[in-house]
Amino acid sequence: MKSVNFIATISLFLAASHVFACGPIIYAPSEYYLFHLVDLPEGADGSFNLNSHENCLLWQQQSASDIPLDDIYQVVYKYKLETLKALESHRYPSEAKGNRMAHWLASDGGREALCFLILAKNCEWLRSEFLSPWYYPSKKDPVKYSLNDVALLARNKSVTSRFGDRYALQAVRAMTSLQQYQEIVRYWNQVKGLLHEGFLRQMTLSYVAGACVHLGDIEQAKAYYKEANDLKGLLECDRRFNPGLSRVEEMELLYESYPDCPEFRRKLWEILGRIEPSRDWDDLDTWQWADNRDEIIALGRLCDRVLDSDLPADKALWAYAATYIAHLQGDDHQADRYLKVAEKQTKDPNLADAIRVMRIYIDAQINTYDHAYEQRLFGHLQWLQQKIEDGLDDEVAKGFHLYQLTYCFSHYYWNDAMRCILLGTVCPKLVAQGNTTLALQLANMASYSLLNKMNRVDVAFYLSDDIAKYGTHLTMNLYRYRHSGFFNEYDYCNHFASMADTMTADDLIAYTAVALRPHTSFQRFLNAHSYVDPDYLNEMIGTHCLREMRYADAERYLLKVAPDYFLRTNVFKDGYLNRDPFRVEHARWNHGGDAKLFFARRMNRLEQDIAATADPNQKAMLMIDFGIGLRNAFDYCWALTQYVQGWVSGGYLSDWEYSEQTRQAQTCADQLINQAFNAFTDDEYQAQAQLLFCNYKTVAERYPETLAARQVVGHCDRYRDYHAERRQ
Repeated sequence: MKSVNFIATISLFLAASHVFACGPIIYAPSEYYLFHLVDLPEGADGSFNLNSHENCLLWQQQSASDIPLDDIYQVVYKYKLETLKALESHRYPSEAKGNRMAHWLASDGGREALCFLILAKNCEWLRSEFLSPWYYPSKKDPVKYSLNDVALLARNKSVTSRFGDRYALQAVRAMTSLQQYQEIVRYWNQVKGLLHEGFLRQMTLSYVAGACVHLGDIEQAKAYYKEANDLKGLLECDRRFNPGLSRVEEMELLYESYPDCPEFRRKLWEILGRIEPSRDWDDLDTWQWADNRDEIIALGRLCDRVLDSDLPADKALWAYAATYIAHLQGDDHQADRYLKVAEKQTKDPNLADAIRVMRIYIDAQINTYDHAYEQRLFGHLQWLQQKIEDGLDDEVAKGFHLYQLTYCFSHYYWNDAMRCILLGTVCPKLVAQGNTTLALQLANMASYSLLNKMNRVDVAFYLSDDIAKYGTHLTMNLYRYRHSGFFNEYDYCNHFASMADTMTADDLIAYTAVALRPHTSFQRFLNAHSYVDPDYLNEMIGTHCLREMRYADAERYLLKVAPDYFLRTNVFKDGYLNRDPFRVEHARWNHGGDAKLFFARRMNRLEQDIAATADPNQKAMLMIDFGIGLRNAFDYCWALTQYVQGWVSGGYLSDWEYSEQTRQAQTCADQLINQAFNAFTDDEYQAQAQLLFCNYKTVAERYPETLAARQVVGHCDRYRDYHAERRQ
């Protein structure tokens, strides 16, 4: 049997396989969180009167200022009773060696403090025993008597003494375990005028409030809980009579008792600051995260109630929350009205910053995009960029990775806010009204502002050869990264690249003219925080011209690109430009780095030659070459015209194979090829054309006298057509 190399080919014109990048988009730029609160109260449910840090600071004042807080914390919260008793005997267990607080307690100056801590540790241990579910009291219960002893010892200490406040707290703790509620109230009435203001008094008062609850004096208990800043206890009073309260209902009851409670900031954050991640209402008027919808509507009603009331509350905070809720419900004009209230009322600088971010966003939603708005936006972005730069610290740098920007992971509030406003709202509106140049400028800044400021890329390695050469990770600046030869995971994968990919070549030409030669302060500001590289931009323009079949323009712009730049592109590194676009069967092309330029130049020359050639057979062959190149550029050789496979990744990957532009190009190619076959007047040319399409059977049977037929017959004795649609 003769060689079958001719028939062992795979047709380019078979359906191209889909090329998908790894992983979906997590959420869209418009879905970055905008509701933002900082300086939230520490602790859970407002019980920040139990703050160990504050207690350690007080111990530092009551001992020696040069004792480290960590030493104090270890002694007060970690040491067991046995360790403290050892110190009382001037013995130093291993954990106490080197601890300056322990050494101070064992000294003459610390003996009084040590006596108190031993009593407190006794109280703590005895209460845990007394409250244990395995504890069974007896007639002569030593635990009960020991707690009574603790209570008596603590009560006998004068509250005006050095540690009087601490002894008072231990007294009410012991009496609480003993359920001596009447005695607790009586003791409190004796000492309340003598105790100092501060967290120790607040903690003591929380126990007194609990005693009032047990005695049925709920109103007094609520007053004490409020004075103690014990919001958890305050809410428990209401829960006793209102079981199953929702979070908003709890806030309503809390508002009635404590309208200016600082804990509202945390509670609003817990509801509005954690909405995952889609924040739109769908066509059925239902919340996409159904569990949140009713709660947010109820919270909106509470906001209105607070804003309409004369009770002392943080009106700026509630108006800010109402703004966000109105936006979630799709009423940005109502959001604007709430926001004006917040802007007038706020006195807290951090809240004022969050309110200003919301102002930039709401303005973007409701304003007309005219010159006046652009100037306001300029000022807003200058302020927001400064906030981005001022807030950069080691934590931001440590957690920064390229994929967070590509996939819209929430990473850093100020940058998130800029991207939400620009990429999610302003840019789409500008594109809709035809202002693509400004849209691209803003998208570029939103995509690169933080990256440029960080100027670092972390590359992870997983293959053993790479690890041996580079280690598991390598950190480099942007210039080195782009010239490193590693896969570029960002420049053709971000929102700017995605937006540019949807534009026309003329849009990109207009944008590039402004980007390379800015005329206004606004344009120069945007450039300063963007990625403006002539090679990068001209390569994009040239590729779009190839996509639009503007080959002379493509050649002109690709000639402006430095040859080494093509070698740094991902499609070159991955070998996608080594595919011959002028062959039907898959074949390697010797053009790599300059493939796009060479393709543009040849297609441009083919167009000119087709127009200038009079001989119908030569003209038809030129048309077939052009048609094959055109069809291939939107199929097997997609890298000539498309940005996929690590160029525009994830959810930004458009179905270019089914786009109108691709359909038109492929239709044009098919029509041109069919027209060429119909124009042949010479069998030899006809046969050679069929041979280009691997129609070996047609060549052998219909054109047996041609050189092409003899070539086929001379190589195999069984042959078939691979593109029967090209038979004439």
